[in-house]
Amino acid sequence: MTSETSESRKEAVEGIKTFFVTPDLATMPEDFLPSFFLKGFEAYYLLDDPYLDIPSKIEVLFALFPELILFFNIERNVSGIDWPLYIAALKKRHGDRAMIGVLHSSRKDERETKVLEMTYLYQIGIFCGCIPMGTRRSQNLTLLTGVLAANQANGRRKYLRAICPSSCSVNLERNGKRYSGAVKDVSINHFSCVFHLTDPEIHIYEGCSTIQLNLAGVICSVDAVVCKKRIVEGSLLYVFIFRNARERAGLSPETIPKINGFIHSQYSKSVLSLVQEGFNLKMGKKRALSFNDKN
Repeated sequence: MTSETSESRKEAVEGIKTFFVTPDLATMPEDFLPSFFLKGFEAYYLLDDPYLDIPSKIEVLFALFPELILFFNIERNVSGIDWPLYIAALKKRHGDRAMIGVLHSSRKDERETKVLEMTYLYQIGIFCGCIPMGTRRSQNLTLLTGVLAANQANGRRKYLRAICPSSCSVNLERNGKRYSGAVKDVSINHFSCVFHLTDPEIHIYEGCSTIQLNLAGVICSVDAVVCKKRIVEGSLLYVFIFRNARERAGLSPETIPKINGFIHSQYSKSVLSLVQEGFNLKMGKKRALSFNDKN
């Protein structure tokens, strides 16, 4: 395993992971996920399929991730699951590690809402809320972003940082010379890089204009200021803070979705690959048990 792969895998396990279980994609489509990432919330969808049941998938998530938040869409009729019984059993089995919330359709009858809240919040004792979902996507996005913030789903991280594959590069011009290097990591606040062959000798707090980042095919032109320089594994690592046209920290509005999209893509590849490995292992064990039972 390369150091790049090892660091990416470590990043995939660390931090708080939020999974929305069997979400209603009509009212919370998958393009909500990059919006959550932009706010620092590492969130994913867990869908049901005929290959591995939801309870088995949930156990894989608990085995993989030390910090986990689960939001169950209790309006979804999943074969073999009685949501109150299942969620109560899950909470009993995992104790305080079971950070659970539920999503449900808004009720016109206020009494129905109170019954739901009594069941999940008080009788079962879930921690992360009983969330009434409407039909308007924009309102749901605002609501869920607030719910994630209230549950501190970003943990200690203000920005999500993606470890960059070797295909990510940086190019800049300084004093009439061009310099190129490899981007090591990136967030919507910063990027770090190592220059090839020649050091451009940029001073701390010195700004650079029109830096070109190639993030695995996503081309971005950015301005940035050097905030740190240090030796890492024998190479000089530069850390840049982005700045916008107003000379303030941050990216230009047109660049934010590009870099955020790249970060979301990198996390999704790493985390969902890890999850799929766990699912495959679980399915292999289930098949083996099934085979052994017949003999």
